[in-house]
Amino acid sequence: MNKKPEWINPMKLKQSVPFAIALTALAAGCGGPVPYAKPALPATGSVAAAAGLPSVDTAAAQKLLSPDESLQTLDFPQSGTKTLSGRIEGYKSAAYALPVRQGQRLEVAMDTKSTGAYFNIQDARDTSGTALFAGEASGTNTALIRVPADATYVLRPYLNRAAARRGETADYTFKIERQ
Repeated sequence: MNKKPEWINPMKLKQSVPFAIALTALAAGCGGPVPYAKPALPATGSVAAAAGLPSVDTAAAQKLLSPDESLQTLDFPQSGTKTLSGRIEGYKSAAYALPVRQGQRLEVAMDTKSTGAYFNIQDARDTSGTALFAGEASGTNTALIRVPADATYVLRPYLNRAAARRGETADYTFKIERQ
């Protein structure tokens, strides 16, 4: 026999001990959001970027890369569009370091004829390997990101594993727009 779910009575919830503790913590100022403390970017290995942008943290960006990737720093005004072209050969590709400022809107579109070519975008400070944008997982080659804090983002074009193992190549063009 299927039993119907019991709904929580909000009046009973308010009278519970955990609710009273949470309410007391909020009243005391303990339950609000914790402000994000942005870690400082190290000066070692940094390249100065355009005025108004943080410097590119090349040391942190380099730590994300595999031996088959080479790092290039993108240099263009703090807002505007840049187009660049490249080629992926098996596992070998370029990676691009891009300084971004808090509040900026970043749009990156990859145009390629290869069905196995994608790109990821990572924050150089995040050593967990987590991508802010993962092209293959998202099913698209266009990323749109609102930047939460000053950072160095790393754009990493790649071939999916099967195509890279076969030694395939893919030409691509990135259109990068910062506003």
